[in-house]
Amino acid sequence: GDPGTGKSQIMKFAAKLTPRSVVTTGVGSTGAGLTVMATKDSGGEWMLEAGALVLADGGLCCIDEFDSIREHDRATIHEAMEQQTLSVAKAGLVCKLNTRTTILAACNPKGKYDPSCTLSVNVALASPLLSRFDLVLILMDSQDEEWDREVSSFVLREAEERQGTVPDSGEDGLWSLDKLQAYMCYVKSVFAPSLSPEAETVLMRYYQLQRQADQRNAARTTVRL
Repeated sequence: GDPGTGKSQIMKFAAKLTPRSVVTTGVGSTGAGLTVMATKDSGGEWMLEAGALVLADGGLCCIDEFDSIREHDRATIHEAMEQQTLSVAKAGLVCKLNTRTTILAACNPKGKYDPSCTLSVNVALASPLLSRFDLVLILMDSQDEEWDREVSSFVLREAEERQGTVPDSGEDGLWSLDKLQAYMCYVKSVFAPSLSPEAETVLMRYYQLQRQADQRNAARTTVRL
């Protein structure tokens, strides 16, 4: 999404909602830092240290500035995103680690987002990596006078409430963070959706049409669709 659309704030709040979460940024992150690294202990023996994806197993891994990760380091997380595992062969240590984590990544387009170009061109990410995301949400900074007024008023009101210059507006009717966390845990542990035969037919036909379309997006029409 475009800069200034609140991507980082959304990620921070998502991390608060999840009991187990890891937040990192693409600036300075390496493939070893995201997956696993081999280090020597005080006795000179090699050992493995878990990276962000392994630490977030069973939870949420938030990666901000995803486009800032180097291409080589970005390729190391392909297996983790598709197979939910990570095969490691470093310093004579061979093992397979679980990375059953939800990845929430945010990145900026090259300049302003151009709706006439494909997503892969706008964010400069390879199609094999984009196809591993189940959902892609585009946040555009459109010029809207009414929306700009609402955003600026909200920011100023929040600052005034923190300084105590105006009374707290109150948030009656809104759930607290603890209640939201409990609700999310309840949904993940109890809710088990099932597809009806009609829904399966619609999804199957949609996939076939997407594969046959002349203007199909190769990044979004693999079998992972």
